[in-house]
Amino acid sequence: MSIELHNRLSSINDIPNYDAKPAYSVIKKATYKEHGLIRILSGHEAHHIINFQDVKKILVDKTCVRGPSNAEGGPSILPTLTPKDLLLNLDFPDHSRLKQFVSKDYSRSGLSWLKQYIDEMTHICVDKMLTSGSRDLFIDVLDKVSINTNCKLLGIDIDDITYFRSLAKTVQISDKQDIDGLTQQFTHLYEYLMEHVKGTRTHADDGLIHKFINNRNKSTPPLNDDEIVSILLGSLLGGDQNTLTIMSKVLYAALSLPDIWDDIVKQPALREPYIEELLRLTNLGNSSTFPRIATQDVEISTGIIPAGATIYADVFMANRDPSAFKDPLTINPNRTGPAHLQFGYGMHQCMGRELAKMEVSAVLDVLAQRLPNMRLKEGLEKIDWSEGIILRRPDNLPISINPRHGEH
Repeated sequence: MSIELHNRLSSINDIPNYDAKPAYSVIKKATYKEHGLIRILSGHEAHHIINFQDVKKILVDKTCVRGPSNAEGGPSILPTLTPKDLLLNLDFPDHSRLKQFVSKDYSRSGLSWLKQYIDEMTHICVDKMLTSGSRDLFIDVLDKVSINTNCKLLGIDIDDITYFRSLAKTVQISDKQDIDGLTQQFTHLYEYLMEHVKGTRTHADDGLIHKFINNRNKSTPPLNDDEIVSILLGSLLGGDQNTLTIMSKVLYAALSLPDIWDDIVKQPALREPYIEELLRLTNLGNSSTFPRIATQDVEISTGIIPAGATIYADVFMANRDPSAFKDPLTINPNRTGPAHLQFGYGMHQCMGRELAKMEVSAVLDVLAQRLPNMRLKEGLEKIDWSEGIILRRPDNLPISINPRHGEH
């Protein structure tokens, strides 16, 4: 059912500085009818696939594997290797075993207990921002909601934030040339979580760290320490930095186009559709997927990918395929058609997708209620951006507020 819109539809191109420059270099330009060829960070050539249906096919094809990309000399978008037991590095059947172990806890119903906490934390952050006189949505609200929610989910003491969060940010937003720094920070973060798993560092009894340790024997075979740490590492990074990037880019987009923000404020039924549309059109960084290796010939609509080839199934470009999404660059909350691929598809679909959507939805609800007349301050060119090997986002969102009656 379509919802009446009071303003014209905007284009994603109307938002200043929104899209990131791709990390790859083009050898042969891809189209939606012909796959291309690119060179990724490791120097390897990769078949560049952007057709929506072809990308979906690659993402569910078990013969297109991730493991070899995380080996010395393998085709990678990262400047260094990562722990082998990270979900993003695993293939069938090992991936299925670990994903099944955690899937219920990261489902919408499994995360429902966090909703009230996110609401309360957002109100607290807005209160502090208003009373302090500060007016930065990223620094005062989004940044704090993201990290506090992730600590609550995992059961991590907030006093640990000053130690581990700088490590997590470096891992996600480090310079691709800083290989030594990236490796060192990754190691420290891994060791920090291993201390939790081995019991030399304390955590809450109601968080996922405690739950995963207690339930490890419910998997066959039981999860070892490295496997638990690898699951937690993905959650510690993605549940904070990735979610923060999603929230900050969605809010930046909505506030850059005041008509959209006004729709969100005045028509609550449009909030979820706008979130989904902005998720479809948003790239979290300058890479939108991890490369895969074809273990046998793969047939797609644009031709045959030979066995042994590296494949870059570009979900960002697939989400803008006009054969799947009419007028793909238009931000249309009444859009019908297939679900977007922002969080991937198939076995490697992001386990934190429901957490991210829950947080951005809750934050939008509170901000629409508390600060309906807020606007980004003039001078979008003054907004700072962090850009690293994984993520790209605004690092400040200065706002002006015409407060509702009762706010101060």
